[in-house]
Amino acid sequence: MAKHFPKKHLYVIIGVILLVLVGLFAYAKLSPPNQATFNAPGKNWPSSKKVEDYFIERLNMSPKEASEIRSKPGVDGKVNLRINTNTTLDALVSNLFYYGFIRDENSFRYALEHTKDVTPGESGKVIIVDKGRTIDTNAEYRISEDMTAWQIADILLNRPSGHFTFDQYNYFFMP
Repeated sequence: MAKHFPKKHLYVIIGVILLVLVGLFAYAKLSPPNQATFNAPGKNWPSSKKVEDYFIERLNMSPKEASEIRSKPGVDGKVNLRINTNTTLDALVSNLFYYGFIRDENSFRYALEHTKDVTPGESGKVIIVDKGRTIDTNAEYRISEDMTAWQIADILLNRPSGHFTFDQYNYFFMP
């Protein structure tokens, strides 16, 4: 004689499995990323492209000029990251990862969401990170691959190096 498995037990088992899955998902989402993913990638970090490639493709620099431009006196090894009003948070984070300025997109988002924003932007002229955190658009920011995710997040939230009203060429990076 075959015993039947009561439906009540089946519902309990399914409920426990769902609770475990929700708990694992919540833990993964709420726990901070690995600390190494916040480190500065450095210029030798493997990325899809380097900012020098951008200079060659978009600014029509020679490869020699592109590789030397940031080592000239007074340039300080940084580039201008230019954010216009059409830039989205997703595009910004993706481009920073693509060009090797950050090691991990999720870690950088975490840094943005956990860095204090002391300079509230003008409504409608910002990229909203979350409540109380905004990145100015039509602005330039000086960054380098030698900065941690935390440093770049702080610069984007608090320290634009300048603002512009019109960008004829729509460049994302400038030397």
